[in-house]
Amino acid sequence: MSEDIIIGKKGYIVNYRKSKKIIHPRFTILQFPGIETRKEAAKNLLGHTIAWETPTGKLKTAKITRVHGNNGAVCAHFKNGGLPGQAFGTFVKIIR
Repeated sequence: MSEDIIIGKKGYIVNYRKSKKIIHPRFTILQFPGIETRKEAAKNLLGHTIAWETPTGKLKTAKITRVHGNNGAVCAHFKNGGLPGQAFGTFVKIIR
Protein backbone atom coordinates (compact mmCIF):
# COMPACT_ATOMS: atom_id res chain seq x y z
CA MET A 1 0.00 0.00 0.00
CA SER A 2 1.23 3.47 -0.74
CA GLU A 3 1.10 6.32 1.74
CA ASP A 4 -1.78 8.02 -0.13
CA ILE A 5 -4.09 5.07 0.40
CA ILE A 6 -3.40 4.60 4.13
CA ILE A 7 -4.16 8.26 5.08
CA GLY A 8 -7.82 8.52 6.09
CA LYS A 9 -8.15 4.79 6.83
CA LYS A 10 -10.43 4.03 9.77
CA GLY A 11 -9.70 1.58 12.55
CA TYR A 12 -11.32 0.90 15.89
CA ILE A 13 -10.20 0.94 19.52
CA VAL A 14 -10.00 -2.51 21.08
CA ASN A 15 -8.63 -2.00 24.60
CA TYR A 16 -5.98 -0.41 26.77
CA ARG A 17 -2.54 -2.02 26.96
CA LYS A 18 -2.62 -4.12 30.13
CA SER A 19 -0.46 -6.37 32.25
CA LYS A 20 -1.50 -8.72 35.02
CA LYS A 21 -2.04 -5.97 37.59
CA ILE A 22 -1.68 -2.64 35.77
CA ILE A 23 -3.76 -0.91 33.08
CA HIS A 24 -1.99 1.68 30.90
CA PRO A 25 -4.70 4.10 29.68
CA ARG A 26 -2.25 6.17 27.61
CA PHE A 27 -1.48 3.15 25.44
CA THR A 28 -4.39 1.92 23.34
CA ILE A 29 -4.66 -1.21 21.20
CA LEU A 30 -6.13 -0.56 17.73
CA GLN A 31 -7.32 -2.87 14.96
CA PHE A 32 -7.61 -1.82 11.31
CA PRO A 33 -9.81 -3.74 8.84
CA GLY A 34 -7.77 -5.30 6.05
CA ILE A 35 -4.59 -5.56 8.16
CA GLU A 36 -4.39 -9.23 9.10
CA THR A 37 -0.74 -9.98 9.94
CA ARG A 38 2.04 -8.55 12.05
CA LYS A 39 4.15 -7.92 8.95
CA GLU A 40 1.39 -5.89 7.20
CA ALA A 41 0.84 -3.80 10.33
CA ALA A 42 4.55 -3.06 10.70
CA LYS A 43 4.92 -2.12 7.04
CA ASN A 44 1.80 0.06 6.68
CA LEU A 45 0.90 1.53 10.07
CA LEU A 46 3.96 2.20 12.25
CA GLY A 47 4.82 5.86 12.69
CA HIS A 48 1.45 7.21 11.51
CA THR A 49 -0.58 9.64 13.61
CA ILE A 50 -4.20 8.86 14.45
CA ALA A 51 -7.03 11.03 15.75
CA TRP A 52 -10.05 10.20 17.91
CA GLU A 53 -12.93 12.66 18.16
CA THR A 54 -14.48 13.13 21.59
CA PRO A 55 -18.26 13.42 21.96
CA THR A 56 -17.78 17.19 22.42
CA GLY A 57 -15.93 17.46 19.10
CA LYS A 58 -12.31 17.78 20.29
CA LEU A 59 -9.57 15.75 18.61
CA LYS A 60 -7.14 13.63 20.62
CA THR A 61 -4.09 12.55 18.66
CA ALA A 62 -1.68 9.67 19.17
CA LYS A 63 1.20 8.05 17.37
CA ILE A 64 1.27 4.36 16.40
CA THR A 65 4.39 3.07 18.13
CA ARG A 66 4.48 -0.72 17.88
CA VAL A 67 2.75 -3.88 16.73
CA HIS A 68 0.70 -5.84 19.28
CA GLY A 69 0.44 -9.60 18.75
CA ASN A 70 0.40 -11.52 15.48
CA ASN A 71 -3.04 -10.55 14.10
CA GLY A 72 -2.32 -7.03 12.89
CA ALA A 73 -3.19 -5.04 16.02
CA VAL A 74 -1.07 -1.99 16.88
CA CYS A 75 -0.42 0.14 19.98
CA ALA A 76 -0.88 3.90 19.92
CA HIS A 77 0.51 6.31 22.52
CA PHE A 78 -1.64 9.27 23.60
CA LYS A 79 0.84 11.77 25.08
CA ASN A 80 -1.70 14.23 26.53
CA GLY A 81 -3.68 11.86 28.74
CA GLY A 82 -5.40 8.61 27.93
CA LEU A 83 -8.80 7.80 26.51
CA PRO A 84 -11.98 7.23 28.53
CA GLY A 85 -13.50 3.76 28.65
CA GLN A 86 -16.39 4.95 26.47
CA ALA A 87 -13.93 5.11 23.56
CA PHE A 88 -13.74 1.30 23.24
CA GLY A 89 -15.31 0.16 19.99
CA THR A 90 -15.33 3.65 18.47
CA PHE A 91 -13.40 4.64 15.38
CA VAL A 92 -10.08 6.41 14.91
CA LYS A 93 -8.75 7.85 11.67
CA ILE A 94 -5.19 8.03 10.34
CA ILE A 95 -4.43 11.70 9.73
CA ARG A 96 -0.66 11.65 8.97
